[in-house]
Amino acid sequence: MDYKPYIFLIGSYLFAFFLNLMPSIKYPDLNMNVWNLVVTLVFMFLLIMYSKQGKKKLKIFSLVGVISAVLVFLITAFEQVMFEHAFLDAIASLQYPLYLLFITPLFGGNDLFDVSYGLYSLLMSLFYGIVFGLTLYFRRDDSRSF
Repeated sequence: MDYKPYIFLIGSYLFAFFLNLMPSIKYPDLNMNVWNLVVTLVFMFLLIMYSKQGKKKLKIFSLVGVISAVLVFLITAFEQVMFEHAFLDAIASLQYPLYLLFITPLFGGNDLFDVSYGLYSLLMSLFYGIVFGLTLYFRRDDSRSF
């Protein structure tokens, strides 16, 4: 088994995560630079290139990415409307690990859009959806050839 794509993908994820961690937590107070955008674009490119292999692990990762990004968007939308309810506070604590795991490595792209983190999460759910769709397409294409 060739581990080189895994190493590049995990390495780019970790590098994008650590470089975008502080800007994603402190947004909009901390300015991002071009390196945040470049690292995010490299990670996005590697995700798309790796989706051509149609691996089940990437399919699961991208599906959880879509679900978590939509959850972060919904929780932030409800948080702004109903901030006085204690139940929503308990649910809002779920968004932080999901945000850190799936949105933070891609947060350098917000340098282009300059939107709130909830709306950016919704945009990134579209990206994860594209990766999921590509993974399904190439996995289905491989199963037809046998």
